[in-house]
Formats: sequence, structure tokens, C-alpha cells
Amino acid sequence: MWIGMIQTASRTELQPQVSVVLTPLQVLLTRRISDLSSMQSSVTVCLLLLVFPVNAHVVENFEMCMEYFYKGHVPEWTPNDHVHICQMFNNRYHFATLYDTTNRIPVYSAYVVEDGKSSDHRWMVEPQLVKQEFEEANMMTENSLIYKHRTLDPIDPKDIGTRQATDDDYNKRPDGYSRGHLNPNSHHAGDASKATMTLTNIVPQKQSLNEKKWKDHEDTLKGWAKDNKVYVLVGAIPSKGKGNWIARGSSEQGVNIPDYMWVAHCYYNKTSQSYESGGATAKNVENKIYKYTLSQLQAFLQQHNQVAAGQLFHNDCYVEQAAGASAAAENPCDL
Repeated sequence: MWIGMIQTASRTELQPQVSVVLTPLQVLLTRRISDLSSMQSSVTVCLLLLVFPVNAHVVENFEMCMEYFYKGHVPEWTPNDHVHICQMFNNRYHFATLYDTTNRIPVYSAYVVEDGKSSDHRWMVEPQLVKQEFEEANMMTENSLIYKHRTLDPIDPKDIGTRQATDDDYNKRPDGYSRGHLNPNSHHAGDASKATMTLTNIVPQKQSLNEKKWKDHEDTLKGWAKDNKVYVLVGAIPSKGKGNWIARGSSEQGVNIPDYMWVAHCYYNKTSQSYESGGATAKNVENKIYKYTLSQLQAFLQQHNQVAAGQLFHNDCYVEQAAGASAAAENPCDL
């Protein structure tokens, strides 16, 4: 996965997400991919990544994984110590995450709900949050990362958690809290499901909420995805003060325990031939879900100093149809 840094100072001082710069030969081979079948293309891309090393280049946004945002619209967020992560597993992008390196929790994850059977994986971390110059694009387990760099560039295990949560942090979470996915593995299948098992995609979530009302809402979203392409933004609002953290020792703050969870959805309902959108929030200490319209959720996030401006989804999840055009002819949520 490739990352970019957002500095707190101003929007003009961006050190954003890392992208891929190809050599001329790589570009030539990449162009050939468009002439192949979809299966051949997938194989060629994988071979290209294996045979030719990638070089890091700094860009300003999620341009490598825009497909997970409805109509390519990335919501504007209040600047902080945030990084963009295009979540990659087995050399493929699976979703996008805006990550808070100060609180060591995700701000939000953006994805498209899939139908299928989920899969588990050992918990993974982001190598480039350890060292920006690391070439690993794929998420890795902590042990794998340490082993890979054991000779040329040894890693102090403590350095892994400087800008992200670690497995040890969550092993020390308070009683009654679980590892709460933002992008749940139940909304995906195969490698996409395994890709959600990264510590940059979870927060300390009250277990009763995670297993009951929040899960019920996740199940509702997945039900809609059986016949529709459902875009989701799901995030957490960090708590304030020193007491609501997973501690590291007697004095160091490890992982923030968020005050709120929130989620927004957008899709075109093929059955009713209408645009469907909405949102929900939950206080992290309660087993309750509060439903919102997109505008109401936007106002809620602004009230909590989260969203800077604009909309969560392009045109508030609506696309004007040309005169006489059939809304059912095409899913307007398709990019």
C-alpha cells in the first residue's frame, strides 16, 4: 500500500500519498495490458510488479485507489497528522484509509461492499509508517517485517508503533473493548477480506456495540450489496483528554479510544430505480445506532471538527439524468 503525509501547518504543505513511477519499459508493457483480456491483464500486472521494482513518488491524494470513492470524490478533511493509505494485499488494492498517526486510529476507510464469504488473516501493519523509504507496498505482519529487514536495515520492534497501532497495543485494550473494524471483513471475500485485517483499519470499539447494533447495521449494508454497488465511508471520532487511551506503560499514550463511530452509504437501487443514501452514528459506550441523512451526518461531523468542507459523496449521491434517459439503464454509482 502507498502512503502520503498531510502536514498540520496548512493545506499547501502536503507530503501526500506515495504512488508508482514506472520505467519506460514498464510503461510500454502496461499499455499492452489494455489489449488483453481481463484475466490476462491481471496476470500481466502481477508479473510486471514482480519483475520490475517500483519507485516511490509523492502525490497529493488517493489517485491510486480512487475506485473506492463514489464518482472519484474524496471528502475534504480537517488537516491533522493524517496519511493516505491505499490498502494493498497480494499486490492488489482493496480499499482506502485516511489514518491518524497521532491517535493511531483510522479517520475513515472507503470501500465498496462485496458479496461473498469472508476470510481471516493474522493482524498486519503498514511498513511505510515505520520508514517512508521502505519499498514494501503490501501490508505485512510485524514479525514478517522485522524478519525481512533483519540484515540490511534492522528494525527495532518499538519503532513499528511510533506512528501506528501494534498488535501488543490491542492485546492490552481495556476490558469490554474489541478490535473494531471500520471496513469489516464480512463485507468482502478472499484477499479483499484478508486485507481488512490491518491494524490501520481498526479502533478500540465497545464489544457490545461491535457485536450487536453496529453489526446489525453492517449486515443491512451487505444485504443491499447483493443486487447493488454500495459505496461506504466509515470512520471514528477520537476522544479528547488523557484518560481514554490504550496505555503503553505508565506514562505513554498508545491508541486513542474513540468517542463515536460513524458510517455513510451511497448506491443506486436497481429495484426501485432510485438513489439511496444515508448515515448513522454510535456513541462508543452505548449499544445504540442513530440514523441520519447525509446532510445531517455532515453537520454532525462538522460539529465535531472532522470534515473541513464539501460533501461526503459526489453531489450527495445523486446524478441528474438527461431528458428521457432511463435511470435504470445504468448504475450511476459506477465509476
